[in-house]
Amino acid sequence: MAASGDWESPMTAVNELRSETTIKKVVNALGFQVSYFRKGIFTTTEIYGDSLPIKFILGKGSIYNSTTEITINLINDSVCRIDQNNVLTDVPLYHPVIYDALDYTIVKGPAFKPIQLPLTVKLTPCADLAEQFGKSLDAKILSDNSFELSLNANNAQKGQDFLNKLVEIINTRYAKTSVPGKPAVVDRSLLTKLIDSITYYKVMADRYREQQAVLNNIKKPRPRPLPKPKPKLVPMQTALTEKERASLNTLTAVKSYALKPNEAFVLIPQDYHVNDGRIEALIQDFNRAQLNKQQVLKDSDNADASVYAFKLELNSIKEALVNSITVREQKIKDAHHLRDAQQPKVVEQPKDIEQPKEIEQPKDSKSIASFISLQLNDSLAQIDAVIKSKQQQYNRLLQGSGTQSSHPTLTITEKSSIRESMISKSLLVYFFALLAGLLLPVLSLIINEYITRAKK
Repeated sequence: MAASGDWESPMTAVNELRSETTIKKVVNALGFQVSYFRKGIFTTTEIYGDSLPIKFILGKGSIYNSTTEITINLINDSVCRIDQNNVLTDVPLYHPVIYDALDYTIVKGPAFKPIQLPLTVKLTPCADLAEQFGKSLDAKILSDNSFELSLNANNAQKGQDFLNKLVEIINTRYAKTSVPGKPAVVDRSLLTKLIDSITYYKVMADRYREQQAVLNNIKKPRPRPLPKPKPKLVPMQTALTEKERASLNTLTAVKSYALKPNEAFVLIPQDYHVNDGRIEALIQDFNRAQLNKQQVLKDSDNADASVYAFKLELNSIKEALVNSITVREQKIKDAHHLRDAQQPKVVEQPKDIEQPKEIEQPKDSKSIASFISLQLNDSLAQIDAVIKSKQQQYNRLLQGSGTQSSHPTLTITEKSSIRESMISKSLLVYFFALLAGLLLPVLSLIINEYITRAKK
């Protein structure tokens, strides 16, 4: 890490970074008061960032003066079971929970799955966290303007985020308190060199894009021949015979009787010949039901229930009769609908016109083109990055901010992430104790046997 500006020494910057006030601001900004752990048989792993299945949103009115642990177990994709102080409560996700002095809401996280192992949420006061991070933060002076800052953390990404936020808060604090000086004098010759450099790289980028267009044409697949047109089916209709026309008229007449309302006394004449046994049987049932209904109306003074029953029977018969007539009519009409296959016209080209010839390509041409295209993409990305950097430098010079700022500034020059082994120290202690317990009896037997032999 580099310290530039009006820092008296790198140690001054280190003291600023390790101050309790600064660390508390970092903890509050990143919300480290809430941490997540998954307990196993031998190890306890901290879950952080994009690996979180759920998120514990703590309310502003929550009060906790000591470390508090809450176990959360997902029941399904919308309900979780909370174990707080050995009290089990089933709570829907996104539902506010108020328990003692805590006010919180549990929501889905980036790695949410309906089936998860239980998760332990640990609430730690900000003062305790500031003390822990202060003890875990270590610094090593490298030179007059640089030093190394390291943090001993359970999760590497969490530690990296803490250090980045720490540097950001220090830089923001001094940037606000610094007094703006006189505008810097712009070096016109440097601006001209930057413009020429940007123009040169843009020309190179355009040439690479032209080469990329040529390679894209090589990678295009050959045009396939057009498929032959399929024959089309054209519906045609033939004329009805006299017998079929008479049958349709008869069916229409019978249907008109069946469609009349139930209140009317209607009998279908028996002289209709429909040449369909089912329809004729339904006509007889229809007439018999009408006669029975009429007889009940004459013989009984209070025939509402009986008449209602006959109406239900008539409706059923009428529905079956109309459906049978409709099916019969459709069969007669469909017998005269034919489909004729017509071949579409194919326009043939004159024989004197030369057909285009396909250019044969080597078998490995596409693979070579793909490899060169990837190389061009990498080169274009590097050139675009250079152009962007030079454009930003040009803008800073043009706005008079190209000179080094006088206020103290910290710059991260190199990042390193070292993950410690997931095996806890307690597990190693148990392992060595077990190994010693197995070896000590064997060792004692060997010593006793040696002593016995020596006495003999």
